[in-house]
Amino acid sequence: MNLAGETDLAARILAKTNEYLDFPSVVGHETPFLDHLARDFAGLGFTPERHANLCVINTGKPGPVFIAHIDRHGAVIAPDGASVYAAHAVKNEKYGEDAVASQVLATRVNERYGGEEVFAYDRKTGGRLAYGDVTGARLDGEGRIVLDITGMPALPAGTPLSFARALDRSAGGQVSGQLDNPVSVAVLRMAAELGLGGVIVFTAEEEIGRSAAHFLQWAGEALSARKDIVVLDTSPFEDSAAMLAGAVILRRRDASASFHEAMVERVERAAASAGAPIIFKDAFIEAENAARARRGQPLKSIGVTELGKIAAQSKGEFTGASLQVPTVNYHSNQETTSPRALVAMLKTALALTS
Repeated sequence: MNLAGETDLAARILAKTNEYLDFPSVVGHETPFLDHLARDFAGLGFTPERHANLCVINTGKPGPVFIAHIDRHGAVIAPDGASVYAAHAVKNEKYGEDAVASQVLATRVNERYGGEEVFAYDRKTGGRLAYGDVTGARLDGEGRIVLDITGMPALPAGTPLSFARALDRSAGGQVSGQLDNPVSVAVLRMAAELGLGGVIVFTAEEEIGRSAAHFLQWAGEALSARKDIVVLDTSPFEDSAAMLAGAVILRRRDASASFHEAMVERVERAAASAGAPIIFKDAFIEAENAARARRGQPLKSIGVTELGKIAAQSKGEFTGASLQVPTVNYHSNQETTSPRALVAMLKTALALTS
């Protein structure tokens, strides 16, 4: 397979990411983006299948099951007119979980999204209804994280609000924006154009922990047990070393489950053949925690991933490996990675089916 140069590949991934960011996909209200993905892949000659909370593309060629979640953070208009952080609003309004936010999370949301432009959209079509600006976020008396927004007219309850920021390029060539998880979707779109084999599944509601169940409901009817799932996502780091090195991030396990050893090794070989540095995130955190323990500092969680939930909920019937791109400023609109790291993810995915 003859690939374009790294600069051209990166430019194409980022152009597609910017296109995808133009289609709102607030968690719980992802229909416009899932519909766009179906149209986009149909344009490549595939026949996508739209299911509830999923878009499935069978390439017609052998290969793994590739998964990437497509939902993003945002807000939803509550019955009382408040703009509530979507990750909690959808849990409560759609699933009746009675989720209560913490002050710590409210402070984090304020730091991440204060000053951002948002737009309200039609949850079915994605059509833009109105714009406003986030002046801050706070925990209200009902335990909700409320985004204070200026310039937005009164809107019906259930109207989703998406962030409007496009990608930014720094002087050093790094790229930032609401990367989680349009970059992984863009990588899979580019890989499909370049001959990727297997099945691609785009999932909704990962940010509220529901995507694994959506996938398994479909897979239980459409697939036999699969141990070759590859889940693409972003992976947060506190410094930029991993992304600048163009590393790919793998795992042998997360807090939910151990991954499939043979598939992890297969992805590791693919990354090596692509010339990418490899970091195992679980081992990275374990080493960091050993140093923290010596200093008497609190330990970090090893984290929970979409694949871990799939493996745990299916009792190992569906499992595989993860493939992630390193970022900093996780879950913000300034989440940042390098074009080099995105190309490494693309080449690794292609190497799995070449």
